[in-house]
Amino acid sequence: MRNHDLLLLCIDVGNTHTGLALSDGERILEHWRIRTQTDITSDEAAVLLNGLFQLRNRRMADITHAIVTSVVPHVNRALSALFEQYLEVEGSFVDHETDTGMPVRYKNPAEVGADRIVNAVGAYDKFRCACIVVDLGTATTFDCVSSEGVYLGGAIAPGLMISMQALVSRGSRLPKLERISRPPAAIACSTLDSMNSGLLYGYAGLVDGVLTRMKQEMGGRPMVVATGGIAPVLQDVSEHFDVIEPLLTFEGLAAIFRRRLSSSGRVKLA
Repeated sequence: MRNHDLLLLCIDVGNTHTGLALSDGERILEHWRIRTQTDITSDEAAVLLNGLFQLRNRRMADITHAIVTSVVPHVNRALSALFEQYLEVEGSFVDHETDTGMPVRYKNPAEVGADRIVNAVGAYDKFRCACIVVDLGTATTFDCVSSEGVYLGGAIAPGLMISMQALVSRGSRLPKLERISRPPAAIACSTLDSMNSGLLYGYAGLVDGVLTRMKQEMGGRPMVVATGGIAPVLQDVSEHFDVIEPLLTFEGLAAIFRRRLSSSGRVKLA
């Protein structure tokens, strides 16, 4: 039985976008995606959050807990003040010292981005098998988890949008590409289609190349779980994606939160 008094606010602060979600501890009830504002104040964050809640007939006063993964340290202070001044909840920030239940086989665990561990936890909690999580955002991260639930390590590459921006900014005669779309053919017959072909198929080659090597090193047949804003763009192009989980980071945060509550004994979730 779910605890109907529990309403968890999950926040994923990325370099470009910030994701917010509400969870009852098990399910994701609502979710939003906004631009990351590195100089945001707690007051501005409260106004923004309240506006999003009103659109879904939700009340900030109903939030009972909050959990955050962030790669933008400047935002954390504003969020801490938001939790204290407006939500009156104790927010927890996931870092290398957080008890996630997942051993980390990194030489220095403090170097692993919290979002990468959260994604790994979310994937293993959901599928309970060896997996590789590909998070396609500002950067593209590859994170490997063993069948026993151990974080093995991974890789980091520039994101697809970074590649596009670099191409346009460095190529003075190239037109601006508003978005990346699949061209009619790999052998393109216009400049825009040629750019789309090079970016899309070239990036799919990067992703598939890394995944091929990782699968060889891991052995067996690890599941490839894709997430992040760019994942749908590569869905039909990559040869390795098994499933796309757009809410994976939120699900990982909820799983870590459940572990925290279970260890504290304050709230029980079935």
